[in-house]
Amino acid sequence: MHIFFKLLRPVHRPIESQFAILPILYRQPACPAGQLNSSHPKAYLTTLYHNVALCDYCMDRIKGEWFHCVYCAKDLCDECENLNPHAHDRTHFFYVFKAPVDMQIFRIVAELDNLEGSLPVLNYPVYYS
Repeated sequence: MHIFFKLLRPVHRPIESQFAILPILYRQPACPAGQLNSSHPKAYLTTLYHNVALCDYCMDRIKGEWFHCVYCAKDLCDECENLNPHAHDRTHFFYVFKAPVDMQIFRIVAELDNLEGSLPVLNYPVYYS
C-alpha cells in the first residue's frame, strides 16, 4: 500500500532511503475494490473520514485526502491545502493519506505523545529554499 507525497515543485535533493520511510499505516487499501470510478478516480474520497485528524487551519475533522507535513506536526484537509498550497513552509512537503490510517501506529511514527513535538520523518531537506 502506498502513501503519496505532495511535492509542489521539483526537489533539490531526491527522496531516497534503503528502508521504508514509513511503516504500513493504512488499515485498508486506498479505493477499496469495487469503488473505482474510472471517469472520476477520486470519487471514493468523498466517503473517507479520518475521525481523529483535525485540520490545523479550519479545525474541522478531515475528510477525503489528509495532508500531514513530513517535517512538522501540521495537518491539513484537502480544501485548506488547495486554498493556499504555499501557506505552509516552502521547504516542507506533505504525505497524502488516501485511506483510513491505523492511528495506533501513526501515534508512534508521528510521536503524538511527545510534549516537545514530533521529529521529522526525513532527517534531511529536499528543498533548500
